[in-house]
Amino acid sequence: MSLEKISIKHKNILLEQFVSPEVIFSLSSEDLVKTKIFDQNAADYICQTKSIDQAKHDLSYMEKNNIRLIPRCDPEFPESLTNLYTPPLGLYAKGNLSLLHAPLAIGIIGSRNPTVAGEKHARLFSQSLSSIGVTIVSGLADGIDGKSHWASVNELGSTIGVLGTGIDICYPWVNKKLFDLMSEKALIITEFNLGEKPLPYHFPQRNRIISGLSQGVLVIEARKKSGSLITVNHALEQGKNIYVIPGDISSSNWAGGNQLLKEGAKLVTDPRDILEDYVIFDQTAKSGDASNKQSIIKMATVEEQLLFDLIKKGYRSIDELVACSGLPISRINSLLTMLEIEEIIMIKYGNIVLI
Repeated sequence: MSLEKISIKHKNILLEQFVSPEVIFSLSSEDLVKTKIFDQNAADYICQTKSIDQAKHDLSYMEKNNIRLIPRCDPEFPESLTNLYTPPLGLYAKGNLSLLHAPLAIGIIGSRNPTVAGEKHARLFSQSLSSIGVTIVSGLADGIDGKSHWASVNELGSTIGVLGTGIDICYPWVNKKLFDLMSEKALIITEFNLGEKPLPYHFPQRNRIISGLSQGVLVIEARKKSGSLITVNHALEQGKNIYVIPGDISSSNWAGGNQLLKEGAKLVTDPRDILEDYVIFDQTAKSGDASNKQSIIKMATVEEQLLFDLIKKGYRSIDELVACSGLPISRINSLLTMLEIEEIIMIKYGNIVLI
């Protein structure tokens, strides 16, 4: 039952009342009207939409194309999305499902018609963050979204594309090559059913998922009235960090981001400006005192904390860290790169030194 004409809010209310889709499927038009959730027209529409044949057809298509449906009760469903005001009933997903539980994910959003500067910033920030294991989340639209996905899809952190259509529809078509690549090497997801087209209201709705999956949202080049600011509003409601790259004050393309800076968003000019929010230091530590580097109280991920603790104990070579941590050497190298960017360690002649 796709029920395109029924809002996500009413679908959630229905599921809360009847617990399972199977029970809902069995309800008659009269039963639905008695719930006082729907009028007669809506109840008739729901009952007329029921189709076991369509469900079997969709399931067959998903199996042939390696598409997973992750209902909200599934352990794979991201916990961060269950806390949304109107959480998705489920997610259609294709690609690397582990990215749904990435240790650190940053949403990157912006103009569909960016300037050369905007495109440059999108590539730089996405590639830099992805190279140290950060997952980039965006909407697979043209412009900033596409540039961000392209820059991160081949990196360690990889990327998640959140669609405003069914997972069987690539929109815009210009991103078809990217769409196919991300389906294999990264991850594309959507809450919309197979065949659902790119309707205007789908995109504001999908934006809450972009912010929901992200610990912070970076705005690169956005007008005062743009879909990017809808994502920012969702992020603020969810208590997420907002980052903005400042732009030309005479350009309407940058006006939305510049306004966010006036309202208190964090100004960033370097990827490290974002990363510093995910490594917390004891404020009593004395600058330049190497012994106080042990005052670092929390790292961005469990893996970073494990690695840092081993380094403090005296394991100072990559071989030792691989042997003691159980992590693969590729992951060790990426974590060390992040610690080096944060100026927590230095690597000299193959040995790791606490700064």
